[in-house]
Amino acid sequence: MKSEVVQEIFEKLDSMGLSPTRGGASDITVNSELLDAKGGSGEKKISYENAVLVDEKKGAIFLYEKTTEKSKGFSFGSSSESSFQSGKTLSRHVKGVFIGANGVKINYDFDIGEISKTIKSIAEMHKLKFKTVIRRKSAEAR
Repeated sequence: MKSEVVQEIFEKLDSMGLSPTRGGASDITVNSELLDAKGGSGEKKISYENAVLVDEKKGAIFLYEKTTEKSKGFSFGSSSESSFQSGKTLSRHVKGVFIGANGVKINYDFDIGEISKTIKSIAEMHKLKFKTVIRRKSAEAR
C-alpha cells in the first residue's frame, strides 16, 4: 500500500509543477523556486520546500512544509497574502505583481495551502491519519 500512496502523492505534486523527488530520508521531497524575479534595483524570491513520509506502522502521512520569501532593494509592484491557520496547518495564498526589467509585469499567484489539502485528501482516501509537523526530522524515516 505504501508504494501506491507515495506514487499518488508524487503524481499530484508533479501535476502542480513542484518537481518532487523520491528517496532519501523522506519518501518525497520538494525544493522549488515559486518566484525568482529581478527588476529595477530590486528582486523578490519565494521558495517552497516540503518532506512527505508515509508511515505504515503508524498509519499516517507526515508532512513538513517551509516557505521562504526574500526581497531585496527597491522595486515596484503590489502584493497581497492571505493565510488561515487551523491547528498546526497553515493555509497560505500569495499573489501579486512584480514590475521587472524594462517595466515587464510578472504576475504570481500561489495557493500554498492547496498542497497540504491535496496530501490530506489522499490520506483520507486511504484511511490514513494526516499530520503536519514542525520539524523536518519528524517527516524522515527513523
